[in-house]
Amino acid sequence: MSTAPDPRPPVTVLCGFLGAGKTTLLNYLLGQTEGERWALVVNDVAAVNIDARQVAVRAEEVAGSGAESPPVIELGNGCVCCSSRDDLAESIVRLALTGRPGGPEGRPFDRIVVETTGVAEPKAIAHLFTQRNPFGRSLADVARLAALVTVVDAGHFLRLWRESGPLRPGPRAAERAGSGGGTRPLVELLIEQLETTDLVVLNKCDRVTAEERGTLEEAIAGLNPRADLVAAEHGQVPREVVLDRIRFSERETLGGAAWIRALNALAPRPATASLPPGAVLARPVAAAVPRHERRYGLRSFVLQARCPFRRDRLLAALDTARPGLVRAKGFVWLAEQPDEMLFLSVAGDEVRLETLNYWWAALIEHGRARLEDRPELIRALWAEPHGDRRQELVFIGADMDEAALRAALDVAMVAEAG
Repeated sequence: MSTAPDPRPPVTVLCGFLGAGKTTLLNYLLGQTEGERWALVVNDVAAVNIDARQVAVRAEEVAGSGAESPPVIELGNGCVCCSSRDDLAESIVRLALTGRPGGPEGRPFDRIVVETTGVAEPKAIAHLFTQRNPFGRSLADVARLAALVTVVDAGHFLRLWRESGPLRPGPRAAERAGSGGGTRPLVELLIEQLETTDLVVLNKCDRVTAEERGTLEEAIAGLNPRADLVAAEHGQVPREVVLDRIRFSERETLGGAAWIRALNALAPRPATASLPPGAVLARPVAAAVPRHERRYGLRSFVLQARCPFRRDRLLAALDTARPGLVRAKGFVWLAEQPDEMLFLSVAGDEVRLETLNYWWAALIEHGRARLEDRPELIRALWAEPHGDRRQELVFIGADMDEAALRAALDVAMVAEAG
């Protein structure tokens, strides 16, 4: 059995909302290189990359202290999770294979650190390492994704939590519901950054009370029970906490969110696949009561059904869950759109319903697929007379009235799907 060290440099990605303190954290880490050769990639959506220039100044300070100055690659005018994805991939490949940009080939970099924009989606960056391109290559061929790190401004998140989360009623869901193709709500982006991460740095803790910090820690644990969490002030976190461990796992990191874990727990099995039309099953996600539920009432339940919702009734039902509902996600079957599998996302006051795909049953009914072509997963989910059409939703809330929400959702469903 080979014990040769992995030649691929580890890549740590710093994510987090605007102003959370990513650059401050990176600058603090730069003082702890401990003789390693680092390379830095700093992304900004603006034409002038202020963050990269600030980091470059700090890198020169490190060099002035006798250490090697880490090269800084600036990626501007776009976000590395979408419009600048190719630029990020190219930069990491070049750093991983040739060392210092423009320099001679030789000793590789020991570590690559990427600072993203405040609007970057960690999942899209992870896909550069986990998904292969049409030529069969991915970044994992030349570099290891060590960790996705999300930096959170404690005070800002607390304000969002109070304004858009469980502590205050919001406008009617029907008035705030969005659909695919529109502008994504910022609170949803912040929550998704928390849901797809290996390590959360709860920064600026000096700006909140001990009680408020506890509330935030429990809220984060409720949204992503897998992620590690460290509290910090002024971005001061020891390097061994952020860098000296390979935390990323395609399965665990990308499936770490509480709602994903709940849906994954619904792996097709006879009891699930045989739900009769009109049947509804709602149950707690786990038998054990986690700490965030005991202390703050943040809990989850899953709803499954084989009846379609009426859109207006579904949105009205979501209003009955206010102010306790914090997060909801899952697959939706609407009576008004019987052929389309929709995806529901609720983050605070923001509700999004967007088309995800077509139901296999619809493809077969319209002659675009054959019954025998169904994948094994779809076969396990199949239940006549509506095939794979179903509701699978996860609801996460603080002191949420589950009974009232379940009753309202029951009323929102059409008795007979036609």
